[in-house]
Amino acid sequence: MSEKRIAIITCSNATQELDCCSVSCLRDLYKRLGSFKRYPPEEPLRLIGIISCAGCPTVAYPEKILRKINSLVQFRVGYIHFTYCMVALCPFLKKYTDVIKKAYPNIELVEGTHEAHISHDEFREKVVCAFKSNKKMPDVILGRV
Repeated sequence: MSEKRIAIITCSNATQELDCCSVSCLRDLYKRLGSFKRYPPEEPLRLIGIISCAGCPTVAYPEKILRKINSLVQFRVGYIHFTYCMVALCPFLKKYTDVIKKAYPNIELVEGTHEAHISHDEFREKVVCAFKSNKKMPDVILGRV
């Protein structure tokens, strides 16, 4: 049985500005919860890598995101999950997925990682509050915001 070779793309703002360490995403990957439920338990999963997105797009966004994806492609990634943060927060997610699908049609793109415990609107509010009060993503995850 062949393994599922998975990568995760995180929001660069969440990782760089709010110090998200992807703990919830990784927990649900290992427990096969959230959007990782889609993989049958008997199929081995291999996390190939975690990268951050190319940042909010500039005119060079296609080249920037494809350069990052190419680093995963070199290791035969078959599935790329966009983090819950990207799905809930990123207004450019469709731009990224369109560019990646066109360049790498054989890679399956999945929107989401960990299970949602609150709505996207509530999550966005907590992220804004965290940023304004100089808190970090662990504070959001641990309910301190």
